[in-house]
Amino acid sequence: MNSRDTVLRTIQALLGLEGLFHLAEFGASLLEEAWVVATLTGIHTLVFFGGVYFVGHDHKHHQLPTPQHDSTWDLRSGNE
Repeated sequence: MNSRDTVLRTIQALLGLEGLFHLAEFGASLLEEAWVVATLTGIHTLVFFGGVYFVGHDHKHHQLPTPQHDSTWDLRSGNE
């Protein structure tokens, strides 16, 4: 694993930990009956996890065309 992969995995782990902190903060504000804080934290938590879900599933990586990544590879390379 190269340094870029290590940094990427570390950031992903820290973002996951941040998500758990958001949930804990939301739960604590409910227990303290801090309704305005709970509402704001709940909205922020939903936005956070929505972003994690959609970026994780819809993010497109830039790759050179290869037979594994591009179904039109054969047409461009002349191998039909």
